[in-house]
Amino acid sequence: MILETYQGGSAAFAPPEFMQALRSWCTTQDILLVCDEVQAGFGRTGKLWGFEHYGIVPDLAVFGKGISSSLPIAAVAGRRDVMDLPPAGNMTSTHSGNPICCAAALASTEILMRENLMENARKVGDVPHQRLLQLKHRFPQIAKVDGKGLVAGIACVLPGTTTPDGDLAWRVVERSIERGLLMFSPVDFGGGIVKIAPPLTITDAAVLEGVSVLEDVFAEAVS
Repeated sequence: MILETYQGGSAAFAPPEFMQALRSWCTTQDILLVCDEVQAGFGRTGKLWGFEHYGIVPDLAVFGKGISSSLPIAAVAGRRDVMDLPPAGNMTSTHSGNPICCAAALASTEILMRENLMENARKVGDVPHQRLLQLKHRFPQIAKVDGKGLVAGIACVLPGTTTPDGDLAWRVVERSIERGLLMFSPVDFGGGIVKIAPPLTITDAAVLEGVSVLEDVFAEAVS
């Protein structure tokens, strides 16, 4: 059973009760539970691993992106009895173990732990989530706001429907960039999600400035 710890497109988390029931079911059925932590891992959600929010431990977890914060590298970790199934030297890849990328991953992980950036993501992340929820109540074009820590997704829809409004999401992103707030292209089904994922080192002041810009931009975009 393989699933993202949270939906990468929308930043939506599963109910903890569901994940705990899934963990129990996989155990009783002798099925491996694999969590994709490529976006969720290494502090993004306010915890070192995203699956910690569910109170579970998967059998295998896959990591990327935040593992090095720059250079291309990925990793798999898991139960010893599962990881030891392939004989030594049997798992190979052309680019495995690149020393420069490994050095970047080690340095990034050291800084993450030493500066406790998971806690910064949790603490600073509370600020935008509260403001974005207020934004949802202000505009019917926002169906929901998902996320934890320093990741959030704003779902733009046509008012009174569940149909994604990709045009509105694009206007918000483009106008934000014009105002000096760096964003990336809208994501998820219909391109209706405005995704927010600032650096884990971001400050309260920078987050407040960014959310203020978003509030102004949404007001302009829906008028």
